[in-house]
Amino acid sequence: MTGARLAGKTAIITGAGRGIGRAMGLTFGAEGANVVITDLDGDVAGEAAAEIESAGGHAMALHADAASAEDAERTLAATIERFGRVDVLVNNAGLPSQYREGDDLDRWDLGIDITLSAAFRQSRVVVPHMAANGGGALLMICSIAGNKVGTPVPWYDAAKAGLVGLTRHFAATYGPSGIRANSLCLGLIETRRTAFIHDVPDMREAILARTPLRRVGQAEEAAAAALFLVSDDASLITGQMLVADAGSTIA
Repeated sequence: MTGARLAGKTAIITGAGRGIGRAMGLTFGAEGANVVITDLDGDVAGEAAAEIESAGGHAMALHADAASAEDAERTLAATIERFGRVDVLVNNAGLPSQYREGDDLDRWDLGIDITLSAAFRQSRVVVPHMAANGGGALLMICSIAGNKVGTPVPWYDAAKAGLVGLTRHFAATYGPSGIRANSLCLGLIETRRTAFIHDVPDMREAILARTPLRRVGQAEEAAAAALFLVSDDASLITGQMLVADAGSTIA
């Protein structure tokens, strides 16, 4: 354990078996949180939870589909049974922008469902519980595609922009109940999903050339920003977007 900024709190993180979600789980666990890792891949969820516990934290893994309303209910029930309450929900699960199966309409429907509608389904289950217990923190993991940068993937841009709007809805509606809601809009973060960029030198160099810090972000850096937003350090911040993109959207 390295800190206690989330001591005594319980956090659910969707899609957290790998990448940014996993890094958030490790960071939150190190800061004293009870961490619930959900993922479509139950094995990687279990590995992530085991890593948190081996570092001295407390964690539980659940095989769950973030886009399923039934799984959202099951996740909440299991979390309350194990840890007694939920204080933080991070809607991290989403379809990767590189997904190519089906036609444009198939990808639109699936991408909106898994990335945007899933966040609504999770939040509508957990937020009333938070309100009944005096408050909490809701975090949407977004992208600079949702606030400034257009991409060739229409569903991705729309879903990420929708998450920003959904953030404002929950902030305005549940603020009187002590619930804060914010969005973390990320630039390029080095994970398994973005590894393909290493195989295209021209693409990587073009990205770095228009990024003031001349580098891509690391999952641990994204996790640190997420920790700030869900912790009491951000107690006056709600309904906002924090952009963490190495400066790429100002270039």
